[in-house]
Amino acid sequence: LHGVLDGLRFLTGHRVVRGALVTDLAATVLSMPVSLFPLVNAERFGDNPRTLGLFLSAVAVGGVTATALSGSVTRLGRPGLVMLCGAGTWGAALASFGLTTSPWTGLAMLVVAGAADALSVVSRTTIVQTRTPDALLGRVTAAEQIVGQAGPHLGNLRGGLVAGWTSGATALVTGGLLCVLAVAYVAAGTPELRDGKLTPDEP
Repeated sequence: LHGVLDGLRFLTGHRVVRGALVTDLAATVLSMPVSLFPLVNAERFGDNPRTLGLFLSAVAVGGVTATALSGSVTRLGRPGLVMLCGAGTWGAALASFGLTTSPWTGLAMLVVAGAADALSVVSRTTIVQTRTPDALLGRVTAAEQIVGQAGPHLGNLRGGLVAGWTSGATALVTGGLLCVLAVAYVAAGTPELRDGKLTPDEP
């Protein structure tokens, strides 16, 4: 129990690590789109099952591509800035997807969203690994895993509830815009995360 409390105290007291996890929660809880794809496909694209299949795959295509080519970005040594830009781009791309009536434009926005999310996740992991003391790394990594796994499920729930009250497109647009605003708030309130670089002794 003391070990768990030590980990929680570190998370609440370390602004950079806390900001990284809050940014991830903003991206997933506020704008996770997967549960909305069937409804948006029915509302905007004639309920075509092929279109739905492409929507479900596009985010993964963008994520895999960005991960394979991520070296040029991660070598910049500014993981906080990359993470914030990635999370903001994710939200903006999903809001744009909610506004479009062209399936090809929608697919392009989802590929961009997946790529941005992948870069954000890689950068978040880098921040947690390099900013956490070795003695607390296991506990903080466990918290990161909880955030990474619970956030998307809560986001899909949020999207479904909002779509039930309004529409699938509205849920996408409002979620994406809220994500952008939340990321901007974290960036403005945590300059250490926005401006920080890896120190020379960090990998």
